[in-house]
Parts: sequence; structure tokens; C-alpha cells
Amino acid sequence: MNNEETQMRIPPQNIDAEQSVLGAIFLSMTAQDALAEAAQYLEPEDFYRQAHGIIFRAMQELDDGQRPIDIITLQDKLNTEGTLENVGGVAYLAELAAAVPTAANIAYYAQIVKEKATLRKAIEVMTEGITEAFTEENPSDDLLANLTAKLDGVAETQGNADFLNIKDVLNEAFAEIEANSQNNEIVTGLSSGYPELDKLTTGFHAGELIIIAARPAVGKTAFVLNIAQNAAVKSGEVVAMFELEMSASGLVQRLLASEGSINSNHMRTGNLDTDEWQNLMVAMQSLSQTKMFIDDTPGIKMSEIRAKVRRLEKEQGHVGLVIIDYLQLIESNNHENRQQEVSDISRNLKKLAKELDAPVIALSQLSRGVEQRQDKRPVLSDIRESGSIEQDADIVAFLYRDDYYERDNESDDTNNDPRDAEETDAGPVEVIIEKNRSGSRGTANLLFIKSYNKFSSLSYVDEENYGPH
Repeated sequence: MNNEETQMRIPPQNIDAEQSVLGAIFLSMTAQDALAEAAQYLEPEDFYRQAHGIIFRAMQELDDGQRPIDIITLQDKLNTEGTLENVGGVAYLAELAAAVPTAANIAYYAQIVKEKATLRKAIEVMTEGITEAFTEENPSDDLLANLTAKLDGVAETQGNADFLNIKDVLNEAFAEIEANSQNNEIVTGLSSGYPELDKLTTGFHAGELIIIAARPAVGKTAFVLNIAQNAAVKSGEVVAMFELEMSASGLVQRLLASEGSINSNHMRTGNLDTDEWQNLMVAMQSLSQTKMFIDDTPGIKMSEIRAKVRRLEKEQGHVGLVIIDYLQLIESNNHENRQQEVSDISRNLKKLAKELDAPVIALSQLSRGVEQRQDKRPVLSDIRESGSIEQDADIVAFLYRDDYYERDNESDDTNNDPRDAEETDAGPVEVIIEKNRSGSRGTANLLFIKSYNKFSSLSYVDEENYGPH
């Protein structure tokens, strides 16, 4: 029984396949080509036998130095490094050279080695998870999120995408263009709900990372809530929203105010008139039928966001839109410096958009530097701790309001009831598209009704050429 248990615990491996990979490189008329083919799948760490990993790395280093790869050059290199005897000496190199009859199957051998390496890495990750679970040092949510992220990392290294033949890509591109030509609409992605904005972006598309940035209290949370509302109510999409700043209840109250055109101050005080109570019931009914999901975990990590969205996708089907409010509040495992942390987060958000095949909208704060200029319209360099945010994003949009800089304070929220005070409740907002990887830059002009937390269109657009997606 002990021998059987020991046998069962031997990690997955295939020594013959490892020897065949190395032997095929020796045997090939063009060793560099054979090595390149194997390197599409393998790293030195993927070999179970340490000697094989050392030999494979030495072959790569010979290739990097533009030296030929054969028994003589490899023997010289390993001897210089003092590792020749560790790998079995010249006799073992000769044995490897005779290990396979042909080099034609090297890709197949390499895939076998990679499969075994992937299984070993999965075992290692899960074993660490079991050990961590027994220690009970971290909450189960953190443990599971970290475990999922590590397993995702293992899966990502399983294989590399090869070149695509341009003929295949051309056919795919033509099919997409043809489909777009038949719908006679300006929106080919997910509609924002604002025709003037959609004219610039043609909608938000799968795999895109959209950054919406503004100074505090300009209305960016209200704006992105309106987009989520349009996607969930009008387009029927599954929408996942991560709210790191407010509570889910506070967020929903804003949604109700916008959906029902109810004064948000009245909702906070409970001082609603008869019509507003009626509108509230209608708004609740409308929103309850949507597939909008809110997570208000403070200080959430990217690994947790990825895990939660994937779990939601399994339960509800394809997630059509992910919204994060806001980017700088996401916690990172990289603590070298804050700019590096934010750069890692933005790269992971772009990666998430591609994995989900859905648009990801992340809100971002702007630095105070914008307020030192005469023209206070934001530019890309104003994004706080920008790092690689502007490089990773497909679309960068800024919200700008003239009246923001005319006020004595920076808060949109006020305890004054607009019914009892003479103040401007609605004002124009510029949505400035500063970067648009797949379209034009420009400005969409909207109307922001602050008491309703609601954005509305200002300009007329031909409704026949505009439709929600």
C-alpha cells in the first residue's frame, strides 16, 4: 500500500518526451528552427528532469549568441558553466542525440512535455491552497480569489497563439463589415444611450477598456450609472458593477432617481410627493427586471474582480458590460510604488476585457493640476497616477462642466431642497473623447440634471439611424 501511495504521488511527467524534444533539436538539419518550434511551447522550467532544463536553457543561450547547436558546442558551454557532469556528461548528450529517429514530430513531443508541466503547476497551486486553508490565516474569500487567479495564470501559460493567416483574418473582417452595412445603424457595439456620444464611438465594443475621468463631484458616477442603466434596461445586457466608494444602497437610490426622474434630495429625506411615490414604484419595477449586479466590497483586488465576474458569467450567461468605480481604489499586490500599482491594475483591466469579450468601463480621478491652468478642460496627462492607463485604454473620455469651477465648493450633493431655493439644477456637460483607438476624437454635449442624477442628450439625432444594441 505504501509503495502504491508513493507511486500515485509521483508528479505527472514523461521523460521519454523530454528526451525526444532535446534529441530532435540535435537531429534536425536546422537546429535553430527545431529549437524555435519547441520554444513556442516550452520554457526550461517545464522539464521535469532538472538536467533536461539545464540543457534546454544552454541550447537557447547558444542560439541567442548565434552559435551552432550540436554536441560539441553544447559540451563546451556546459563545461564552461560547470554543469556538464551534472547533466550526465558527454555520454548522456550522445544518448539524447540518438533518442529519436526523426525531428519531424518535435512539436508533438513539446506539447506532451507542456501538458505534464501544466499538471504539475496546477498540483503545486492547489497544494499551496490546501496548506493555506489549514492555517486559517486568511479569509476564505481571499483564499479562493487568490487560488483562482493562480490557476488562471497556469492556464494562460498552457499554449501560445500562433500566427494567423491574413486570408482568414480578411474573411473575418469582411464578414463583420458586411454585417455592419446591413443594420443601417451608427451603433455597432453597446450603445451608451446618448446618440451624440455613440456617433463618436459607434458604441462600446467587446474587449475595449474605456476610461472615464473627471474631478471629484463632476458627475462621473452618475454618468456611468446612466450608461449601465441604458445597457441593462434598454439592451437587456448582464451588467456587473463594482462600487468601491459608495454602498450598494446609495448606488441604487441614484439609479432610482434617474430611472424615475425623482429628486434625489427628496429620496434622502423621504419627502416625496404623490407623483414621485408613483414614479418610484414604476422605477423599482423596471430595474428589478434587469440583470444588473452590484458589488460594493471596499478595497477589492483584481483577482477578486476577475473571479466574481467569471462566477457571474457562469450563473447568468455572457456579461455584456463591467463597470468599476473607481480604478484608483482597487488594491494591488504590487507595492513597489503607487504608479506601478495603478499601471498593473490598468493592464489587468484591459486583459479582463479581452478575456470576457466585453467592454470594461473604469472611472478614474484627475489630479489637481488641471485646476492650475486657465483652460481647465482635462488632457491625458491629468489622469491621476496615470502610468500606463492612457496606453492600455481604447477610449479615454473626460467630463467637463463650466459650472463646476464657478461654485464655491466642490460637492454636487447639497442639503438644500431645489423647491425652496433658486439655483441652477441642470447644466451642460462636455464628454471629451481625448483618445479613441478605433474612431475619432471629439466632444459630445449632454445635459446633466443634478437633482435626478440624470444625463440627457442635447442634440437631435435621426432616430431611424440610431438604435440600442
